[in-house]
Amino acid sequence: MSRDQRSTLLLTLVLLGAAFGLKVWYMEATVAELGFMLKPVAYVVQAISGDTYVFESGRGYLFHGLGIAIDRSCSGINFLVITVATLSLLILKQGDGGCMRPVLALLCAGGAYVLAIAVNSGRILSMAWVRSAGFELSGRAHEAFGALIFLSGLSLAAVALHLLLTKRPSAQPS
Repeated sequence: MSRDQRSTLLLTLVLLGAAFGLKVWYMEATVAELGFMLKPVAYVVQAISGDTYVFESGRGYLFHGLGIAIDRSCSGINFLVITVATLSLLILKQGDGGCMRPVLALLCAGGAYVLAIAVNSGRILSMAWVRSAGFELSGRAHEAFGALIFLSGLSLAAVALHLLLTKRPSAQPS
């Protein structure tokens, strides 16, 4: 096994370990501890909707005008974990790139965080819009709609990253 393959394997194991650790931590995390995910989403929802929120310890970010609460179940941690893993592994599987692959894979964590905030904000705003249009979704429909939005965001990001990483032959002048 080459040095590059060993470092790729090591980084893959570190990323998977970090994902597992984050999931274990999330099982007991409070709303306050999830602030790094919830607060930016609340800011985006407030900026776009124009409705202000009130933070209530133990409950989350309450938007009385929208009739929603952004609580720990809305944190987007699962999406963040899946996105970091997906984007990082897309980079690590590239045959070229050498020693830059691990660095780029780590940079994906930052990009995945920004994507998670954006997609989660869009999901919550979409749910608020559906509710304001007079539709009340059941718990399962609410989860399915959210999953569709998350899957769409992840798919678009993965395709965009794949296109950026794929070398295309340059056009030859005739």
